[in-house]
Amino acid sequence: MAASPSMVLYYDEVSPPVRGVLLAIAALGVKHHIKFEYINLFRAGHLSADFIQINPLHTIPVLRHDDLTLIDSHAILMYLCDTFAAADSAFSTRDTLERAKVFNMLCFNNGHLFQRDAEVMRKIFSGEITDPSSHLKPIEETIDALEQFLKKSRYTALDHVSVADFAIVATLSTLELLVPIKAERWPRVNEWFKEMQSLPYYDEHNVVGLQKLREKLSTKIKI
Repeated sequence: MAASPSMVLYYDEVSPPVRGVLLAIAALGVKHHIKFEYINLFRAGHLSADFIQINPLHTIPVLRHDDLTLIDSHAILMYLCDTFAAADSAFSTRDTLERAKVFNMLCFNNGHLFQRDAEVMRKIFSGEITDPSSHLKPIEETIDALEQFLKKSRYTALDHVSVADFAIVATLSTLELLVPIKAERWPRVNEWFKEMQSLPYYDEHNVVGLQKLREKLSTKIKI
C-alpha cells in the first residue's frame, strides 16, 4: 500500500497565487507527493475556525509539510523547487545567481503586480468599484515594468521557464480580465504570454480556475 502524501496544499484555483503553485506542481511532476484540500473562497471557507488555526491570515495557498507551514505562494514555489528539482533540472535553484534572479521576480509579482491586481479585485467584489476603467493606470504601469524586464531575458527571470513565470502568468492572465495585453504597447509581454499559454499543463492548471473567476467577476462588472 502506497504511503500517503506528506505534503498538504490548501487551495482554490480561482486564486492567482494558487494557480501559480499548481503550474509549478505540474511542471515538476510531483502531484502524487501532495494531498489537495479544497478551500472554497467564494463560500468563505478561508474564514472557518479550522482554517484560521492553520493560517491566521486566512489566505491561500497554504502548504503544510510535517512541522512546516508556508502561507505565501512565492515561498511555496521556492520550497517546491528546493525539495523536488534535481540539480540538472531547469527548475533547480542551487545556482546562487539564478536563484537571486528568480527570487527577484517573485518579489516583483508579490509586491507589485499581484498587489495591484488584488487591490482592484477586492474593491470589485466588495461592490466599491462597479466600473474599474478609472482604476487601471497603476496596473498598466506595472505591466510597463514587466515589458522592460522581458527585454533582458526570454522569460521573466531567466532564459528558460522558472517558477517566477508561473507566479507572474497566473497574475497577468487574471489582470487580462481587466486590461487586454495589447501587442502594440507590450510586445514582449504579449510574446512571453503566448509562450506560457502554449505550455502543455497551462490550460488545466491555470485556465480552468481563471474561467471560474471570470464567471464570478462577470456578476459584478461587465467583462
